[in-house]
Amino acid sequence: MSTSQPHTPKMTARNVHVHYGTTHAIDDVDLDLHSDEVTALIGPSGCGKSTFLRCLNRMNDSVAGCRVTGKITLDGVDVYEPKIDVVQLRARVGMVFQKPNPFPKSIYDNVAYGPRIHGLADSRTDLDEIVATSLDKAGLWDEVKDRLEQPGTALSGGQQQRLCIARAIAVNPEVILMDEPCSALDPIATARVEALIEELKGRYAIAIVTHSMQQAARISQKTAFFHLGVLVEHGDTTQIFTSPQDDRTRDYITGRFG
Repeated sequence: MSTSQPHTPKMTARNVHVHYGTTHAIDDVDLDLHSDEVTALIGPSGCGKSTFLRCLNRMNDSVAGCRVTGKITLDGVDVYEPKIDVVQLRARVGMVFQKPNPFPKSIYDNVAYGPRIHGLADSRTDLDEIVATSLDKAGLWDEVKDRLEQPGTALSGGQQQRLCIARAIAVNPEVILMDEPCSALDPIATARVEALIEELKGRYAIAIVTHSMQQAARISQKTAFFHLGVLVEHGDTTQIFTSPQDDRTRDYITGRFG
């Protein structure tokens, strides 16, 4: 019998509830995110998976009438404590959205924006290095290195999404949240982003919302199935897809609903 202990999660959620006014959108969710894993959040539209994802870096703070209860920690510290600097939290827990959203700036300035705001570069040379390294990690450097002053919005959709990933990792995050990052992309661009996620897995804890069962199976090590605001089941991706414990999970994965 193995005596090894499971390693400490990077982020934990315990007894998390989310209300929008009188609507109970998330009901008592417990989930861990680990630094060397991709966790896929799956479930039908409106099941709460994106709402839960946005709790992790307090993106719901700006939503009128939204109330989050329970406890969410990053390295053991409650991210909803009053003393927490939300700007710093969002640097540590970055977000990549469903639709690529580059700033109306040059490719260079898109990536340099965060490091400038957070004072991560002491000189232009440092900033150049951060931009180049981030674009390289995002698999984009070779495609854009000769046109860094061109607008980020001039790139293709897939390149724009990788630019947004480069922008997220330029501030040295520890967690990356992705809300259906491939839903607006063609299959070739999707394959590039999936390959990138695989490469980033060892450096960050990654949580990805996806409607694609195939994508979840390809890129994640853990899968969490949400239904009607409840986390029905979560565990190793292979186990969830081959021998789910709950009939609702089985019905969703086999296409009987959702």
